[in-house]
Amino acid sequence: MYYKKIKVPDYPLMCEELKLATADKVSINKRFWDEPYIWFKYNAPLFYNFIEANRKTYIRLCRFYLTPPYDMLLPHIDGLTNNKSPIGLNFPIIGSEDTTMDWYESPENNLIDGPYGFGGITASRVVDFSKLIKVDTTTIDCPTFVRTDVIHGVTNRNKYKRLVLSIRFPYTKTTGQEFTDVMSFENLV
Repeated sequence: MYYKKIKVPDYPLMCEELKLATADKVSINKRFWDEPYIWFKYNAPLFYNFIEANRKTYIRLCRFYLTPPYDMLLPHIDGLTNNKSPIGLNFPIIGSEDTTMDWYESPENNLIDGPYGFGGITASRVVDFSKLIKVDTTTIDCPTFVRTDVIHGVTNRNKYKRLVLSIRFPYTKTTGQEFTDVMSFENLV
């Protein structure tokens, strides 16, 4: 399973909170940025309280991604070939129409580690995109758990900016590998 969409109470209100809290960075077209988890307590309290009520572990990373109109985020994995970050919880805020997240299979030797991440951090990248085989796709049009340890990319096919918040959780070889490891789903299905 590459993704799991969830129903979140007050999701439209959370989007409004997050849109207001990020308006300054969206207006200057900042492509990505991180905020400390505690930032949400004061800038998006509905969102923060929702996460607090349902999380099973701490929050490792909170990153906003802004994809310009008719642009894309090339297929990649999160992390390194031998230390992949397995799960993200993506909250679309604006511009999710006609935007897909796609997952791909590829030979293992088609990934290479190096200074390829945002800001030149060490990350993996695809060597030969022609070797990718699309295995699944979805529109992230509601809060959605996504596999980020599988090659994935985003294509924004509309005339609007796409803004999504991705929450990341801690993981080891045995924990944090499944959606149910990181959040309770009792009130979210």
